[in-house]
Amino acid sequence: MIVIENHLGSIRVSKAYLYSLIEHTVTSCFGVADLNDSSPLETLKTRLFPGDIRRGIRLRTRRNALVVELHIVTGIGANMNAITASIRNKVRYAIEQATGFEPAAINVYIDGIRA
Repeated sequence: MIVIENHLGSIRVSKAYLYSLIEHTVTSCFGVADLNDSSPLETLKTRLFPGDIRRGIRLRTRRNALVVELHIVTGIGANMNAITASIRNKVRYAIEQATGFEPAAINVYIDGIRA
């Protein structure tokens, strides 16, 4: 559960909902081939639980704000700056529309390129 405090009270959003929302938003962006494992531990979890929606997405809170880290694989010949900017904008918009709060940071890491 992620809790964000504001002047009206607190907002509680389940991590499973945010993972699902972010995964759907990122995989529907142009140029994204797949989400990628962000660590060897995550690679092991992916092998053991192939349907896990947390793959390539890391959520954390910093100073009462949400920070999103995304690890993606792009297609060959894609403009990486345009892809990362598009992902940041779409994920920020999706989170704002669904939860009402703006993420502090959305970091996109391109871990590979597929042919």
